[in-house]
Amino acid sequence: MLTLRPVAEGDLDDLLELAGQLDSMNLPRDPGFLADRIAVSCASFAGEVDDPDEGVYQFVLVDHDQARIVGTSLILAKNGRPGAPYYWLEVSTEERRSAELDRRFVHQKLQLRSTEDGPSEVGGLILDPAYRSHPERCGKALSIVRFAYIGAHRELFQREVIAEMLSPFESPGQNLLWDAFGARFTGLPYRDADHLSARTKQFIADLFPVDPVYATLFPDEVQKVIGQPNESAKAAVRILEKVGFHPLNHVDPFDGGPYYGASRDAIASVRERRELVLPGVPARDVLPADAPLSLLSTEAGGSFRATVVPLDDENAPIVSMACREVLGVEAGDRVSITPLP
Repeated sequence: MLTLRPVAEGDLDDLLELAGQLDSMNLPRDPGFLADRIAVSCASFAGEVDDPDEGVYQFVLVDHDQARIVGTSLILAKNGRPGAPYYWLEVSTEERRSAELDRRFVHQKLQLRSTEDGPSEVGGLILDPAYRSHPERCGKALSIVRFAYIGAHRELFQREVIAEMLSPFESPGQNLLWDAFGARFTGLPYRDADHLSARTKQFIADLFPVDPVYATLFPDEVQKVIGQPNESAKAAVRILEKVGFHPLNHVDPFDGGPYYGASRDAIASVRERRELVLPGVPARDVLPADAPLSLLSTEAGGSFRATVVPLDDENAPIVSMACREVLGVEAGDRVSITPLP
């Protein structure tokens, strides 16, 4: 059985292995960074961070049969705070026309923007490739668990939520937009700049141009990847779009990956989450294969955990005895149901 829970101190080795599959700004393959991340996440879930805006909520997907972590995802309570701005490139267009030449051009422009009062961000979703076709819909569960938690603790998160998607890469550590743009203003290779930004982004403000940059000046192959998600991110985009996210005219300053956004309370997985009391009679262990699936989550006993369960014809969760045992819940405990899209 697979369950979702907050990351714990003993998860460092498994998390490090997962991070190596993506090696992104939100989850770099850096043991020191990940140890700090685990500590901050544990404090965030325990309500022990000094400032709730600094909260980081790292979830892990556990395969109990294999006794290992096979996926992870996270929520940043606020991306963009005093002293730690959120940076993006605003994408706009400018039309120019010459009657004399009978020519018309539409130029794409990129302009660095920042805010110290930013949105919440969901990201860092990584799933072991062997689990991508799992019947418990592991990718969806890792995505939706974040919104189930936001729905249960709205006061901890901002009214707007964003998600960044990685853009296409030529090879590991090589990105066309960075080579054509960011590297020319920082003198750093992509991987070094991306890892540095996980700890500080001051160099962006210091070195990036403040005036708009015409993407028309870039080679065609660079222009084509701006605002495009890579192949591995497209499934994540489809899930986000199903629950209400839409493209923003924002791209990441490093790789040009697109940002998607939604109002927190308009996200279907936040809005449709519902609470109920676990019934006294466990469901049978043999469950219908074609039943719709939902995320069952609970904080009974003080700790968050979740798993995927089917729904019956009346949209009530079918919770087997095995499921109850692995979640540590019993009849009368409060649980929440969040439909999987």
